[in-house]
Formats: sequence, structure tokens, C-alpha cells
Amino acid sequence: MSRKIVGVLLAPALLAAGINLAHAIPAVSPQAKLSQTAVEKTVVAAKRKPAKKTAKRKAPAPSLVIVSKSPNNAPDFDFQDRIEQAQALAEKQPVLKDDMQLDGRGNLSHFVWTLVVGQKTGPLTVVRMDESGKNDQGFTITWPIDNFINTRFHVEKPENYIVFAQRRPVRSAARNGGYEMGIYTSYAPEMDTKTMRGAGMDYLRTLQHLAYNRIQDHDVRSRVTPNATVADKIPTSMVLRLMIAEHVDPLHMKYVGIEQCIHEVLITIAANRGRAYAYAKSSAGARGMPQFMEDSYQMVRDNYPKALLEPNFERGMTDLRNAVLASVLHMDLELTHLPQKTLKTITTSNQHLTDFLAAGYNRNPAKVAQTYHRTKTFTGGNSPVETKMYVRIQSWVGQFLKKEYDIT
Repeated sequence: MSRKIVGVLLAPALLAAGINLAHAIPAVSPQAKLSQTAVEKTVVAAKRKPAKKTAKRKAPAPSLVIVSKSPNNAPDFDFQDRIEQAQALAEKQPVLKDDMQLDGRGNLSHFVWTLVVGQKTGPLTVVRMDESGKNDQGFTITWPIDNFINTRFHVEKPENYIVFAQRRPVRSAARNGGYEMGIYTSYAPEMDTKTMRGAGMDYLRTLQHLAYNRIQDHDVRSRVTPNATVADKIPTSMVLRLMIAEHVDPLHMKYVGIEQCIHEVLITIAANRGRAYAYAKSSAGARGMPQFMEDSYQMVRDNYPKALLEPNFERGMTDLRNAVLASVLHMDLELTHLPQKTLKTITTSNQHLTDFLAAGYNRNPAKVAQTYHRTKTFTGGNSPVETKMYVRIQSWVGQFLKKEYDIT
């Protein structure tokens, strides 16, 4: 989810830092009252007979209900080795001249999917398939929607086959907007087992541990409490919550339920590990597992130089260790928008802290602080519906993590 940020001045140099710092000269002080410029539109209407006024129906308010349904729970099995073998097999397949065709502007005009399919055990089969589904094995393979590298396939014939890996062209961070072949495994209900979900959670926790270890090893100090590191200020559970919440689609949740959405995120992480969400890009330009905007990323990087974040944004988002580290630092930077009294109040309540960090991660944290000043809530008043829903989703994710994995 995209985040808008305001610029700041950072001593001793001027840096575009996107979030107000407690120990810098902010372009907009978090404590200052912000004036709002009234924008008036002047409409010059031609003289004509007044038309009859018709009552306008108000559009129904968007639902903020968290839908809960029974999720998939396939017979327990560990597919990790199977997926690893399939991804390796997809990667070593030769790229033929018709596998990737570009038009005159360098955009992808035609490609061939390379799929690796099979049953739980036994031989794996390589299938070369065009965009219409025609393939060299005569299999019947369908998909509800082309979701790029995360397209979910279903093998109808032969029965009991699963697509364990796919290869297709993706935009390359290393080729200046060109294409390269990406390898990925999308969610499949047959792989939604307890062992696989646990593997996804374990890998996510590993990323969190690596980020906190990096912060402590490099003595990366908090911007709100300079005598402590960022690792001391940001609850570890928030990293896990937000990395999952970023990939819960409220519309999808309406049909399948919040538990199923969380399952799908965990299975995707287990299946792809270091590749998980590496190719994800929103329409606004947010990338990777943490769904960072480039301006936000560079602002965080400027404000925490000791963290040694990857300078290149796209590479930084495909490196999950780097991406999760940036997310932790971003949350610390959010807190700099709060006046000291409010900061003290919020940080003494775990619920308040998590709600603020979630709202600030989704929205401009300065505006979240203003909303709290006016309404004593983080999503009251004219807060965007997206932010209201996002805070609710992360709260529900927190409940799920506590129930399933004893994470508080």
C-alpha cells in the first residue's frame, strides 16, 4: 500500500527524508499547527432555465467488516523440497527465441510460460504453454486471471497434478527496465498445509531476526530515543503483522475470509522464501514484500546511514533481508511525528502503539498524528477507508499470530 510523505531538513546536510525527525529541523514540525489552503473553484454558468433538482442517492459507505470463514487446510505434507526441485528445473530450461517477444517500444508482446507440474511425489513434468493455454504436453491447465508471475494455475487433466513452479518474463531491476526470466511458485490449495504455513512463518521470523540483529550489530539508533536502538523501540511482532497485512486484499477477503488470506501469504513465503513478493508492484509503484515507495525508501535510507541499506531501490526491494530492515526503520521514523506527551501515552499501550504504526505505515504518519490530535483515534474523522481497513486487518493478523504461533 502506497504511502505519501512530507520532506524534512536533516542536519548537517539537507536530505530528502520524508518523515519529520525529532532531532532535525523539520520542514513541517509535528507539533506545529498546519494551515490548510482553501482551494476555490469558480464556475461561470451560462444563463438558462433552472433544471428540476433530483434527489441524489448517497453511495453506500464502504464496508469495514473483517470477514471470517473457514480457510483451506489440506492434508499435512511438506512440499518444500518438491518446490525447490521444481524451481531449479524451471530455471535450467533453455530460453527459446519465441519465449519472450517485445514490441517496438520494448514492451512485452508475447511470451511462453514454462511450468513444472507433478503429483506429491514422483516425476516432475516440464510444460511449455502459451497465453491461450495451448501446451506441448496436451494438459488442460486453467487460471482465473493472469496475475503476472503470481498467476494461480489449476491442472484439470491429468488429475491430482499441481503446478509447483513457473517461469515467465518479468521486469528486471538490473537491465534498466528490460526483461528477464523470473521463477516463482504461486499459491495452490493443495499446498496449504500446517507444515507449509509453519515454514512460511519461520522464514518470516528469520527475516525479522536478521533485521534486528543488523540494527544491534551496527548500533542503529532510534530517532525518538537516541540512547536506544531501533530494535529496542519497535515490537518484533509489528514486523510480522505488517509484512502479512500488506498482502491481504480486502476485496479478496470479502469472498474467502481473513484466515484464508493469511494462509495464502504464509504459503507464498514458504514456497518462494527469498523470492517471496520480490516481483510485487502496485499501480502506485510500491514494491516488494513491504510495499515501499521509492521516495519513502530513500528517505529512510538517508536517515539511518548506519543501517547500510542497499542504495538501489529496486534491488533493495528484491533483497528481502534489506526490505524488512527498511520496514523496521520506517516504523521508528513514524514515531518522530508525535509530540513527546502523545508519544509517551502511545508507547505505554501496546494496542495504541501497534495501531499508530499500522496507520502510519499505510498513510502519511504526519496526518495520522493530526487525526489523533483532533479525534483521539488514529483512523477517525476523514481518514481514508483504506487506512481504517488496514489497521483492522493488522489487528486481526495479530490475533491470528497469537492464536496459531503464540506471537504477541
